[in-house]
Order: sequence, then structure tokens, then C-alpha cells
Amino acid sequence: MSTEVSSRIRTCQRVAVVALCALVALWGLGWSAWRIATEGVGVLGANNAVPWGWDIANFVFWIGLGHAGTLISAVLLITGKNWRSEIARHAELMTLCAVCTAAVFPLVHVGRSWMLWMMVPLPVASGVWPNLASALVWDAAAIGSYLLLSVLFWLMGIWGEAAPASTRPTWARCCLLMAALLTPLVVTVHSVVGCDFALTQRWHESIIPPYFVCGALLSGMATVQIIALCRRSSTQLIGKLSQLTLGLSCAMGLLYGLELLRTPAHWCLDYALLLGLNVALPGIYWWPRLRTSRIAATLVSIGLLIGMWMERIHIVVHRSQDYTGGSYSPTEVDIAMLLGSLGLFLALFLSISARMPVEKTDPLEHLQSPCHTHPARWAAVGALMGGAACVLWALLTQWADTIGTLGSRPHGWGYWWVCILVCALMGGGLATFLHFILHTRRA
Repeated sequence: MSTEVSSRIRTCQRVAVVALCALVALWGLGWSAWRIATEGVGVLGANNAVPWGWDIANFVFWIGLGHAGTLISAVLLITGKNWRSEIARHAELMTLCAVCTAAVFPLVHVGRSWMLWMMVPLPVASGVWPNLASALVWDAAAIGSYLLLSVLFWLMGIWGEAAPASTRPTWARCCLLMAALLTPLVVTVHSVVGCDFALTQRWHESIIPPYFVCGALLSGMATVQIIALCRRSSTQLIGKLSQLTLGLSCAMGLLYGLELLRTPAHWCLDYALLLGLNVALPGIYWWPRLRTSRIAATLVSIGLLIGMWMERIHIVVHRSQDYTGGSYSPTEVDIAMLLGSLGLFLALFLSISARMPVEKTDPLEHLQSPCHTHPARWAAVGALMGGAACVLWALLTQWADTIGTLGSRPHGWGYWWVCILVCALMGGGLATFLHFILHTRRA
């Protein structure tokens, strides 16, 4: 009886926390969206001197936060790490919740939300000429593909365990293929985000893509470790995650150092805080005893999340101030959007994780079993079809002057490879998932 009562108490506590987070999300995001829709984007702190403010920084932060979840599950599956199963499914769910939270910001800040269909690359209907040489096109394609394949990867792991035992070898190989397709997408997504900032912030450095990717993985790794701590995972898992966090922190410190060596004039108080929170604080993991300490892991993870959010503020706001000499101060709408996004993420994660089955079967256990299907062929055919579809769309839109306003052809094939790569990866992932579904139903 005592066990049943304690279980009900925990359920009530979880429901209360989810309801509180949902109310915060409704207040922060709903009230802010209403203000922006009725009064315009002037209610934000952005101005002519700092055209991008807190909300763009929050968008980049949540996109980056979602990277490490699927990447941990995918890369550890590829490398054959058995300890991944303890946290893999929750890490994948973290990716989905973070990307959904990030999607709120462009939907709200597009201005006239009833004109969202204008974002679809249809030059005849919308009069907008899609340019594959633009990083924004890559951004939309990469984030959309990453979210779609992450959802399919997460569902494949859940449905595969409930499928008949005869389908387990095919399931294991489909999971491995999906992980191999998702890994380059993780690098592509935030590299493209870095290119967006390189174009708009006059920050033309080859260090930008690895700078953004490493920062995104570091913040995501901190969130995964917090999830492991809340789930009371084993000390071994905490130690493994601490080692990965330490490696990413060292890489981040190297990138900070390279940037400051190239442009010493960028040194300011911001970099002192970033080095302290993102490099020096995780340095305590050099001591093996502290790697498995739950208190140390909690402090380091919270410090990293604060530090990586401050890094986004530095890139978006303070860089603009350096170039323009302007000023910026967040408004109550900016603060409400930040708190609302945090409430939305927690509400989504806590409500879904409570009903999500715990991973009991690791695909690695079935990779050695004989498989009579050929999921790799399906993935290859899907990748070819995805790349061909992208090329066909590009030829129809880039080489046809449908609105009669361009006097010359857009950029050539060298600027298209990112979109073609993303579409090929998406096509391969869709074909792999389709093969898994068909084989499971046939069994």
C-alpha cells in the first residue's frame, strides 16, 4: 500500500510540475505572440543598431540544445557503446522537444503569421525567387530534415522493441543506417546557422562552422547530463558523460583561443565569463573522483547552460553593438519569451517522458544476427531520389525566370551541394524507415 501511495504522490507531483510549466509557456509565449501580432515587432528590444536581439539568440540556443541528444544516441550506436541505452531514448526526446521549442520563435517573429505560406519556395504563387546560394535556404532544409529524421529515429527505437523477434536483425541495421545518416545532418544544421551569422554579422571566418557545432554539442551534452542526474542514472554513465563534456569543453577552449589570437581586439569581459563557465568550470573533470560526483556534475551542467546562452547573447547582441556602436536592452516581451520557451520545453519533455517506454533492447545486441533483407540498398536508392528531387526543383526554379525580374542566371552548381546533400540524407532516412515499416508489417 505504501508503494502505491508513494507512486500516486509522485504522479501528482509530476502533473503539478507539468501544469506549472505549461502555464508559464502559455503566459510567456502566448502573451508575447499576442503583443507582437497586435503591436508589431517594436515591442522587442531590437533596433536599427542591434537588429537581432534576445529572441534570435534563444532560437539558436534551443536549436543547439537539440543537437547532442540525437548525436549521442547515433554516434554511440555507430561506435558500439553499450552504455548508451540507459539515456539514449530520453536524449532523443530532448532533441524533439528542443527543436519544437525553437520552432516557436520564427513562427512568432515572422510578423504577419497568416502569410506563413510565403515561406514555401513557390516562385509563381508567392513571387519569391528561391536562391540556393543563400544560407537561409540551407537552414530551413537542414533543420526540417533533422527534425523529421530525429522523430523517425525515435519512433523506430520504440516500435522496434514491440515488433516480432524475427525482425530484430533488420531493425538493428535500420537503426544503424539512420544513425549514420543523422550524424552528418547534426554537423550540417549548426554549420548552416553559423553561416547565417557569418553573412549578416560580417564575421567572415573559417572557424565559424566548427565554433557553432562545438558550442551546440557542449550545451546539449550539459542538458543530457542533467537528465541523467534527474533519472538517477548509474555512476558509470555520469562518468562517461563527464568525459565527453570535458572533451567538448577543451575543444571549445581551443576555438576561443584561436579566435582571440586572430583578433585580439575582441577580448572583453564577455570572453572572460565564457572561458570561466565553458572551459575552466568543466576543467574540474580532470580529477577522476569529481567526474562521478553528482554535485559536481550538476554545478558544471548548469554553469555550461548559462555560459552557452551568454555566448549566443555575445554573438547576436554584443557583436552588433561592437560594429554599430549602438545600445540594446531587453524588454518584458523578450524576458517573457525566454521564460515561456523554458516552460514549453519542460512541459513537453516531462509529459512525454512519463508515457514513453524505457529502452530494454539495444540494437547492438542483434547486429551480429543474420539479416535476409537489404536496408542499405533502400537507403542508397532513397538518397539518390532525394538528391535528384533537389536538383530537379533547383533546375525548375533557378533556371526559369517565372516572374521576369532576373536578368542573369543565379549561381552555379558549386553553391547547391549543401541542399543536395541534405535532401539526399533525408531521402535515405525516409527510405530506411519505410523499409523497416514494410518488413515489420510483413512479419
